Amino acid sequence: MEHARAGSPGGLRLWVWMAGTACLMLLAGCGSGGESVDASATATTRFSEGMEGLQGGIQRGMPATVTMTDGQQFDPPRVTVSAGTTVLWRNVSMIQHTVTADSTQVKTASNVQLPSSTEPFESESLTQGQTFARQLTVTGEYRYVCRIHEGSGMVGIVTVE
Repeated sequence: MEHARAGSPGGLRLWVWMAGTACLMLLAGCGSGGESVDASATATTRFSEGMEGLQGGIQRGMPATVTMTDGQQFDPPRVTVSAGTTVLWRNVSMIQHTVTADSTQVKTASNVQLPSSTEPFESESLTQGQTFARQLTVTGEYRYVCRIHEGSGMVGIVTVE
């Protein structure tokens, strides 16, 4: 009985067969990890849902993002979100900022306003790249300031509907 050598046509066929079998085994192993797979979840569907998420992410539960700038502003200064949305404040500035919605911690108490039955909140001083997140569940208007730059007019508003 002759053994197939790697350089011979029989050896090449054997190698191709073994490689193909190994690939099929790997693919079969990728399919089921106990999760159900919905056949309608095609790449096109996922892409469409992703675009909808980008365009209407707040309605789909994605956080609303407010940046804190070198110009001592919240950007955007006013945001409207659905109840239950998490608002994420991100400091993109070279200087420190806070998110302060506690009238006892600010110079002018009227700069801060919260819906009734809402607990006040405040972030630590945030350096560049740091974030602060808060889920807002009560409808109404949340007025907040950067405690450090309140005197410069760094005030923001989130309206929860």
